[in-house]
Amino acid sequence: MLFFVREKFNVFISILFSILLGMTFIGAIRSDNLLISNTTARIFVVPVLILIVFLLSRVNKLNYFFIKNSLFIGITCLLLVFIMQIYVTYKTHPAIGFDLWVFHHALFSKNLDVESTYFSRNQNNVLMLLIQHAYLGMVGIKNYWLKLDLLNIALIDFSVLINILTVFIYKKTYIVRAIWIHTIFLMFFPMILVPYSDTLVLPFVSLELLLFACIIHSKKLIVISIIYGMLLGFLTSFIYFIKPSAIIPVIAIIIMVILKVRKIGKKELLTTGLFLLMFISVYITINAFVSTQKYIQINEGDNTPPVHFIDIGMSGQTGGYDANSVIWMNKLKSPKQKKEYSINHIQQVLRERGFLGYVKFLISKQRYNTSDGTFGWLQEGNFIVASAKTRANVFKDYLYPDGKYLPDFRFLAQLLWVVALGILLLGFENKGLLEHTLRLGIIGGFVFLLLFEGGRSRYLIQFLPLLLVLLTLINFDGITKLKKLYFILKKN
Repeated sequence: MLFFVREKFNVFISILFSILLGMTFIGAIRSDNLLISNTTARIFVVPVLILIVFLLSRVNKLNYFFIKNSLFIGITCLLLVFIMQIYVTYKTHPAIGFDLWVFHHALFSKNLDVESTYFSRNQNNVLMLLIQHAYLGMVGIKNYWLKLDLLNIALIDFSVLINILTVFIYKKTYIVRAIWIHTIFLMFFPMILVPYSDTLVLPFVSLELLLFACIIHSKKLIVISIIYGMLLGFLTSFIYFIKPSAIIPVIAIIIMVILKVRKIGKKELLTTGLFLLMFISVYITINAFVSTQKYIQINEGDNTPPVHFIDIGMSGQTGGYDANSVIWMNKLKSPKQKKEYSINHIQQVLRERGFLGYVKFLISKQRYNTSDGTFGWLQEGNFIVASAKTRANVFKDYLYPDGKYLPDFRFLAQLLWVVALGILLLGFENKGLLEHTLRLGIIGGFVFLLLFEGGRSRYLIQFLPLLLVLLTLINFDGITKLKKLYFILKKN
């Protein structure tokens, strides 16, 4: 009976994943980022380079050399990209607006009254503020943005290395592909310049996947499984205080493990008990630390209720940031009033949209949430508080709001995103435990963004380790079958 349920659930995951990802893919190929008319002549260098690589690959000796040394070449290119990130950051490190500007003031200002109000309303950001404060206390506050960006690079690159290790543990034969996919990803990921919770949480999400891969790999080692379970409990609790939605992969892991276990023995009970014990212990410890810290005064009763973000997630055309709802949250004093306002407004929106209208809104919102291959680059208020014309260089021209090659960057990033989505969409033949868990985690991320505040793909960054590892594990069987079907239909 359990086997039947597990098989049907796996089929359900594959279908729902394909539907949601299909919406994303359609939105991605229709994106304004792909308008060739917006780009400069430099963009045509790309097809020339692709053609050169293709022609070189047809030369047998060169092809043999690259295949034989693919691991060494891949590692070399990855290291070069790591170095390039540091150089790009050194030449740019712009001041960043939106919420990060409040962090900047909170770390520089002597009077924290205004910042205290912000962090009281957004208490999920307090731990990140304290981490940044401790880090800058060690390295100094001079060159603030550069030092935060360097920390950001370290976290992102650590996440990449963990992802590659996860693939190595799960399927060693895909290690070269993992290195190349992550190398290309880093080349078009400018969020190294935005040291916010989206990227801070990445290595910890990657560690979730690594621990699960280790649990799968060490099926008969009871002590190892228990240790991994405890570490997962610690990670889950820590992540919750940085970005609560980033625990969705753990929820996916728990669901898949429950369906996988044929009988509950001492090992399963002990691992689960220690996972919960570690989660609760760390939660209590971090919560006490945040509540008793003396750096910034927090009014516990002023915290924004979660239902407010569901209300925002239903607003406007995109389900993104809604200034009117935020103003009302700031006006209302008690948590009860804020909760009641949000619930009443949600009910009002549902009545106005109707069932079919709300479904149509969600379909449209999925595109806004996930289709942008730049992951919401420059899509926030005062995203970059700087100009490409000040101490101009080629990196600023590609990444700054007034950069002359910005459309080129958007085009290339979007093109790569379309290719990645296409491969993921055709990877339906991959039916391993980790692959299904990754799909379930991605579905959970999609659904969360549909229900809560979204409207731009920056919120998708926290789930990138799942997408990148799954992209690496695609074995192309589905693509091969589609090719065979195409040739059969062509003959007929």
